[in-house]
Amino acid sequence: MDFLKFFGLNEDPFKLTPDPSYFYPSASHNEGLLLMEYSIDQREGFLLVIGDPGTGKTTLLKVFLEKWKDRAETAIVLTPRLSPEEFLFAVAEDFNINLDNKNKNEIIRALRDFMTKKSSEGKRVIIIVDEAQNLPDETLEELRLLSNLETDKAKLLQIMLIGQPELEAKLQTQGLRQLNQRIITRVHLCHFSEEETLDYIKYRAIKAGKENLQIHRKAARGAYQLSNGVPRLINMLVSRALMAAYIEESNRILPRHIDHAVKSLNHSELVRGKNHWIMPVAAGIAAAMIAIFSYFYFSGTLSTEPGHEQKTAPVRQEAHTQMKTLSYEGEQARADVRKSARLLNDKENKKNITANTMETIEPLPPEPASQPEQESIVASADEQHAVDGNSSFRFVSVNVDVAIVRTNPSITAHVVGWSAKGSQLLVLDELKDERNITWYQITHQGEKRWISGEVVDLVSLNMTSYN
Repeated sequence: MDFLKFFGLNEDPFKLTPDPSYFYPSASHNEGLLLMEYSIDQREGFLLVIGDPGTGKTTLLKVFLEKWKDRAETAIVLTPRLSPEEFLFAVAEDFNINLDNKNKNEIIRALRDFMTKKSSEGKRVIIIVDEAQNLPDETLEELRLLSNLETDKAKLLQIMLIGQPELEAKLQTQGLRQLNQRIITRVHLCHFSEEETLDYIKYRAIKAGKENLQIHRKAARGAYQLSNGVPRLINMLVSRALMAAYIEESNRILPRHIDHAVKSLNHSELVRGKNHWIMPVAAGIAAAMIAIFSYFYFSGTLSTEPGHEQKTAPVRQEAHTQMKTLSYEGEQARADVRKSARLLNDKENKKNITANTMETIEPLPPEPASQPEQESIVASADEQHAVDGNSSFRFVSVNVDVAIVRTNPSITAHVVGWSAKGSQLLVLDELKDERNITWYQITHQGEKRWISGEVVDLVSLNMTSYN
């Protein structure tokens, strides 16, 4: 019996090749896909997708292209270390535009004619640059100029820049500030959380047709801690752990199989590093306290110089204050760690494991009982005033799949986030723009932001009816 048949799998669920059929819609990746679709649909011009290596940028792109294959013409540049002329040639070639050794101006004219034709057919024209952090500055500037191609009503070209965090830093340099200002929508792909990592492993195994495969919860947690929630590293680790379990003829991945996989791979990024700051911080605080105490204590007691007590008294008082502060910060750090551990354990214990998913074994035993902590959600000052200051107050309910949240009440204002369909947001203020469109002021991530009245429904509530 071979490796796959032993576990009842149709194929390797943890292969490294980006496969859109295995796309896992984590909170970050699902939001990214929605924003990508919205940006292209609204012809916003530029779109930025940022993510660390291995976070699933290519898989996300493939899922997006599958959805838009019949509605858009796309040119994908995979080798971005190109001069402006080489870049234009590569794009025109991907669009199947016959060049016949034309010069730069003729290529741009041919691209404009192509875009105009496709726009009249109702199609989007998209240039996608992968690993865009490697584009030379002059080529990025050429892209900005190319984005100027537009009709009276809409942009003819949509440009998607996909890259690592260095790309965002590059765009903030002085020479590229004009391009940076034109990027309205920015997608940031995050690492998986621990719960998402557990769900991701189950999801891929089920996709591959698992019949006889289980994973110990501690093994899954170990995979998360070692990979830091990076999908590519998770795949590497679990794939090798599967092989270790197969050799033992075990249909269950155990913590020792994860440990074996780590030793076998010997990968520099697969390191248990989470929460290793606790001991160094504690040790640093203790060392600082000892150093401060020793310095001020001995400087105050060894001197017999007349009047020294009066000189050192303020110094001793300052040392005492600093020691109290350090001690308090140390207690706070330890309390935060204990609280985080309890919340994480509670979350795991409450998770509902259904019969058709992989077994994740019994949760860890709860910690000894301690003084309960009050958890509450406190409204911001603006929200509280909006409620307390009115006998009736208003909400808006999002009525589209994705509603964009902006810094100011204008369609050209910077995008700072989004709200999903059905979200209800408390209204702080409202006004109309120059096009007579109503905008509602809301709070988003603790800041006053704006959302268009065209994507929400207004709901008024009377407080007296609840008294």
